[in-house]
Amino acid sequence: MVTHPISPAEVSRFPAGNQVHVWRIPLEVHTAREREFSDLLTPLEQARAARFVREEDRCRFQIARAATRRILGKYLGLPPAQVSIDLDRLGKPQLNATLVPLDRHVHFNISHSGDWILVAFAHAFPVGIDIESVRAAGATEDLAEYLMSDREQQALHALPRDQRAAAFLQCWTSKEAFLKGTGVGLTAALRSIEVSIDPDQPAQLIAAPSELYAGDWQLHRLEFAAPYAAILAVAAQSAEIVDISVESWRNIDY
Repeated sequence: MVTHPISPAEVSRFPAGNQVHVWRIPLEVHTAREREFSDLLTPLEQARAARFVREEDRCRFQIARAATRRILGKYLGLPPAQVSIDLDRLGKPQLNATLVPLDRHVHFNISHSGDWILVAFAHAFPVGIDIESVRAAGATEDLAEYLMSDREQQALHALPRDQRAAAFLQCWTSKEAFLKGTGVGLTAALRSIEVSIDPDQPAQLIAAPSELYAGDWQLHRLEFAAPYAAILAVAAQSAEIVDISVESWRNIDY
């Protein structure tokens, strides 16, 4: 996979060919105001946001959905309020296919952790993305047994102790990005999926059940400063990753 960065101003249309646009958006929890989201979230999304107990979690959800709708509006040439996002039967957000012509369809996936929101978009194939922080994903024995196959656990214990947290995080983000991309989510048996866990080696999907592994899924580790790790999953043999960073979700025009 080839990666290159561009500025938001250089985005002139939705991802073409084998491109994947990965938008990096800071959280801004202390400056967000409820009124900013009033015309960018549906009543159902507003109701879901209201159920979050912690202000930071509520704000993270609101900004992620508002920014996603703005970017989709930019791609489709529509006001964000006219961008209809549905949930499929397993709860994965997707464009309302009845309102968007097939040649304008956009696959997308959202992840957020700590101070960051990531959103990946592609036209030609499904994508999944996940970001986690080392602090948020502590590798307890019980969690490792739940997440990792026997071979992955053996590989984890074979690593130097100071590399194990990063290895566990690569395993976690790789599996979650893949499962989010397939639309299955964490309902799958995580131990039945195997990925590379060595943080010094490229991310790789090694094995998965045939009912999940439809298509040519590839994993790509995104460069991120500690304490974060992020993985992009694409249903394609190769992809051109376009890395787009914005200083504020408010700067995303449409």
